[in-house]
Amino acid sequence: MATNERSVETAASPQAVWKIWTDTARWQEWNPDVQSMVLNGPFAAGTTGTMKTKQGTRAVQLTEVVPGTSFRLETTVIPLTRFAFQCQVVAGPAGKTTISQGIRVGGPLGGLVGGMMAHQIADTFPGLLQGLARKAEASEGRG
Repeated sequence: MATNERSVETAASPQAVWKIWTDTARWQEWNPDVQSMVLNGPFAAGTTGTMKTKQGTRAVQLTEVVPGTSFRLETTVIPLTRFAFQCQVVAGPAGKTTISQGIRVGGPLGGLVGGMMAHQIADTFPGLLQGLARKAEASEGRG
């Protein structure tokens, strides 16, 4: 499996970041790639949904959720692959919060596709994480 991760720091609290991140119906407000995101249940492991992006509409599933800390969202973008987005929020030193998002590409073609695309996809993460950070900061009046 290929792994790539990017992080940003924010003045927002981990709780504010988590609240914005888990409000999937509003992802399009801070993530320029998402046009809509609908979950078919609570923000919990096993919940499925549909994400519409500029690249198309994809079935998604939350495969792991650690409330207040992290979640993994999985989808198939290319046949015979499984894209897993690992998202995490961690309190850091000096009142800063670190927001991270990584991608792992698995499945029969995961090694090939991940080697070609994972780094490129991960390079888009700082922009959307900064959008998330700004939204969380604004929600706390820190923006």
